[in-house]
Amino acid sequence: MRLEGSQETLLITLYAKAMDNRAAHPVLHDRLADDLVRRIDYDFERFGLGPLDIRGLALRSLAIDKWTRAALQSRADTLVLHLACGLDSRIYRVDPALDVDWLDIDFPAVIQLRRELLPQRLGLYRTLATNVMEPDWIVRLDRDRPVLVIAEGLFPYLDEWRARELVRRLVEHFPQGGQLLCDVYNRLALRLLRHARMIRATDARIGEWGREGAGGVESWHPRLQLVDEARYTQLPEMAALPWTQRWAIGLYERSRWLRELGRVVRYRF
Repeated sequence: MRLEGSQETLLITLYAKAMDNRAAHPVLHDRLADDLVRRIDYDFERFGLGPLDIRGLALRSLAIDKWTRAALQSRADTLVLHLACGLDSRIYRVDPALDVDWLDIDFPAVIQLRRELLPQRLGLYRTLATNVMEPDWIVRLDRDRPVLVIAEGLFPYLDEWRARELVRRLVEHFPQGGQLLCDVYNRLALRLLRHARMIRATDARIGEWGREGAGGVESWHPRLQLVDEARYTQLPEMAALPWTQRWAIGLYERSRWLRELGRVVRYRF
């Protein structure tokens, strides 16, 4: 298995979810991620993930999973687009009805790995092997229903103008509207991420962003509206974490300056 550039970072999130599952009190309970890490021959310890890194990545996915379930409960005919899906087992964690149209999208090498390593999913679940920045795949999608766009861990690896263009294409293609679930970071956080051990262990490139970073996504298109921001301390799964982790996460959320470094947000359009 050989992954290049930002593709290799999918192993960071996969490992974090596996380590969370091995904890005394998991928050995500991603047994499939744990199984994949045991099967893949790779030195995951080179990422240097600490307990808060592991919990933070698991809680980020948990918050997005909950929003995804809520969106599908509200409109079962929603088209789900999971951008840069990597080896994420979200489709299995959320476990939507078989008639939910769900499309996992990533580079051809990553989609080939998914097909080799992950179990087959019946129903309307599909994968698409392409660079999400290619313009032609969006125009082929059914535009007569709402859409749920999941872009977890994607924007930091794009330059700002590319991220804006991707969001613009998606918003304008779906007149019935939809939601965008993503994590956004300010410019300082992106600078810190560029020098983080987990990123330096890969060949990934952090994109170039303006002064605000991706903190004001709602300004990218007139139809975008910020609806919600994840608060990990409000998740019931937090109660089982060690007090040191609860304290650190609570401190992060209480500090506006820290919270602006990185947020998990839900937009409507």
